Amino acid sequence: MVAELAFWVAVLALLWVYAGYPAFVALLARVAPLRLDRNLPTPSVTVAIVAHDEAEHIRDRIRNVLAQDPGGGLIPEVLVGSDGSKDGTDEIVAAVARHEPRVRLLALPRAGTTPAQHAMFEAAHGDVVLLTDAETRFEPGCVAAVAEAFRDGRVGCATGRLEWFGEDATATSRNEGLYWRYERRVRALESRAGFLTAGTGAVLAVRRSSYRAVTTTTGMDHLLPLFVLEQGQRVVFVPDAIASDRPISGLREQFQNRTRTATRGIQANLSMVRRLAPWRHPRAAVAVWSHKLLRWATPWLVLAAVGSAAVLGGSGQPGYLIVPLLTMAGIGAAVLAHAISRTGRKPPRLLAFPRAFGVVCLGFALAWINVVRGRRIESWHRADWESA
Repeated sequence: MVAELAFWVAVLALLWVYAGYPAFVALLARVAPLRLDRNLPTPSVTVAIVAHDEAEHIRDRIRNVLAQDPGGGLIPEVLVGSDGSKDGTDEIVAAVARHEPRVRLLALPRAGTTPAQHAMFEAAHGDVVLLTDAETRFEPGCVAAVAEAFRDGRVGCATGRLEWFGEDATATSRNEGLYWRYERRVRALESRAGFLTAGTGAVLAVRRSSYRAVTTTTGMDHLLPLFVLEQGQRVVFVPDAIASDRPISGLREQFQNRTRTATRGIQANLSMVRRLAPWRHPRAAVAVWSHKLLRWATPWLVLAAVGSAAVLGGSGQPGYLIVPLLTMAGIGAAVLAHAISRTGRKPPRLLAFPRAFGVVCLGFALAWINVVRGRRIESWHRADWESA
């Protein structure tokens, strides 16, 4: 009885997270969509670029941002928060600032991304602060589309649409891209239904009056949308605010990215569970549990389903054995895909997807272990993880 209960709870939870919840928000988005008003003037936007040793990218990044508003009416300033850079990043930004008065350098001691972003919020003068990084590139009209969303006074946070260039370069990037397209679709539906609780750090804009300080162990993209919802404001996805970035290059980076993102995300969302209780903020509570915490719990739900199915199959209910058998087939496909990739060839998607799914699940599992052990990830620049 206990094994059967554990099996069906785990299976139904997985079905809800990956199919039921998206269908639920899609229905609400159709029946009662959130319609934005345009009753306020277009706000000014401070673009805040966080950087650590980005001498290779920072000049082009600033040029890309300024091209969004050649006249200076929309973007009064571009802040570069240099987080302890030692490769000449500060000197490049200072040189640009001598010829472009809108550019300002904040040369900061090395403390991590979140403290650098906090310093930029404190220094900003625009009505809205748009957070981004040095490798991202805005497509034409990106900042204007973000600003347009804030003409609705109910909107406290807006996030854009992140595209990856070179998505088909590797099997890992192809599968990561597939997952990201699914995630982006869910976020668009959540936004229309008034459920959105997440943003992408590459294009994350917050009304300056709505900003609240974030602890160094969590990311702005995790907590700022939740803070905005707690204040009774809206978080929206702006599909016309398009930015591009490089894709995940390989399994190691995919594992590192999922682990650090999930670790900080779990910590952030657990810290807000009580403040976003269902009786106070029902939509936010449903999204936090369905889109965030239960999805990050995928490896434990899969383990519960497989383990309980094996127990039930061994106790005279052979129909349940289909689950562990399918799981073993998936593991075999992942191992085969890895063997093919070691030869320099791209494994077929039918094999590559189980491998990518397994890596993601391992990242999520390690993230929960980090949270239980109290491990804090205060700096998450890619170089820190590549050397780890």
